[in-house]
Amino acid sequence: MPQTDTPTDTVPDATLYEWQRRAQRHLADLIEHGAKNGLPPLMWSLAPNGNLVARADGLGFTPDVQRDTVRRWADHVGARVDVEHTTDGREELYAGWKDDERRTRGCFRATIFVHREGA
Repeated sequence: MPQTDTPTDTVPDATLYEWQRRAQRHLADLIEHGAKNGLPPLMWSLAPNGNLVARADGLGFTPDVQRDTVRRWADHVGARVDVEHTTDGREELYAGWKDDERRTRGCFRATIFVHREGA
């Protein structure tokens, strides 16, 4: 069964664990590959359906570093970065990707509080 965005309550637990293990192995390779290629470290999480979410957020990330980090990782895997400006003063960066060979998918994200950028 290929990994999907199907609600997890319709997928057997054994399948979800299989998807998570596959994604966990891919994550280890992504971290190693990022270190070897000088890409900035990210905050990674693993969803129940095996999707990997990498965030360029946190105290050590300035808005420019967040943008650069998402773009560098997206370029590295051939993903397009989408940018949305919200009405409450946020800039949301999102770059979704999938790896057909490994049967994994994920995204790189950043939330930038634009109204704080000049501070």
